[in-house]
Amino acid sequence: MNNKLLKSWGNIEVENTSTSNKPNHLDIGNLNSYGDCCLPLQKVSKIDKNPLVNETIFNYQINHGFYLYGTPGKSNVTIGGAVASDTHGKDNSWGGSFYKNVKKLYLSIYDDEIEISKEKDSELFNATIGGYGLTGTIKNIELYKNDVNISKTYKTLVETGIGIDNLLNSFNAKDREYWVGWINLLDKSFPWVTKRSISTHTKINGATQKNEIEINTSFPFIGKNLYKSLNLINKIYFQVNKFSNTKNISFYNTFFPLGFFTDTRNISKKRKIIQVQFSLPSPKAHLLEPLLNKLINKQTPILCSIKKLSKQDSLNNLSFYQDGWTVAVDFSYFEFNKTEVEKFYEELAKCGGKIYLAKDSTLDEKNFKSMYPEFAEWEKVVKFADPKNLYQSNLSKRLGLKKW
Repeated sequence: MNNKLLKSWGNIEVENTSTSNKPNHLDIGNLNSYGDCCLPLQKVSKIDKNPLVNETIFNYQINHGFYLYGTPGKSNVTIGGAVASDTHGKDNSWGGSFYKNVKKLYLSIYDDEIEISKEKDSELFNATIGGYGLTGTIKNIELYKNDVNISKTYKTLVETGIGIDNLLNSFNAKDREYWVGWINLLDKSFPWVTKRSISTHTKINGATQKNEIEINTSFPFIGKNLYKSLNLINKIYFQVNKFSNTKNISFYNTFFPLGFFTDTRNISKKRKIIQVQFSLPSPKAHLLEPLLNKLINKQTPILCSIKKLSKQDSLNNLSFYQDGWTVAVDFSYFEFNKTEVEKFYEELAKCGGKIYLAKDSTLDEKNFKSMYPEFAEWEKVVKFADPKNLYQSNLSKRLGLKKW
């Protein structure tokens, strides 16, 4: 066994752990989670797996030439990690979550390997997608091939406006269009920018390896909004986009637009950030503005994005995906007001909202179980699959997911 220091992408959770060649501990991917769902409680498995499990989303799409539903915003998320987190993307309104891509899984539990699918052991299949590795080790994955081809470039239509209601009413993405919005939460009038991307049908030729560039320098005065620096950046961003109606953007920059300011670690002290991402059902969309006001009360929100969600295929997992909207808000770790956010969690649960556990590091057990009524059924399935309770993470301990 070798000791290893694991760190989540948000640089908050750090775990000293050891590796094991036995398939009875939590498996990990590229540690892209903001919070602690990717950190094993004790040991991490290092067993032989099919290369597809560890292949990145970006390379898979480039090599195969078609889009994966629910493509997340980081290019080096592994296929296995996307399954475990049931990721989502700019195609939410028509494509759905990553669940839609998965045909079969080959799951290792203790010393046994089993094949599961929607037709074969469907309960465990559903519990594993969006199960954050707590059902066992994914050794192999079989994906569906779809007819949504990827393009070299995408025509991107930019719109700007004021007010949350106007933003929601402006949503007009159609089938095979990719939509995302940005909201300036530092301005109480809530200026916004939306981008709708459409394929230009220019074929990508050949495989291209692309590595994300990370800048390990921090400018925390921006994240604290000293001298109104973040206000100024937000105003400039809004004005620039106000006069930019259409432009062609590369495939990589359309789906994986991580830059200096969108990597909010760069403007946070010691590059530590917390993200609160939640979903809100469509019938409660009118409550989005008061919920956001409660979330940012006595805080400095750094970045806020919004996407549309469609109906989920399965409700027997820990996915936050539901028909409605999802909003993600970044905060500097050292400026985060947990007391105020707990009040937000209580209100969100009353509205049928859910926190995205792949980004979470602050939710408590009580509010989690209020948000996830399907947890009881998920628990029954996972308890049967893992009666010895060996697959544990910091997340599962914090939220009381596996208490048997």
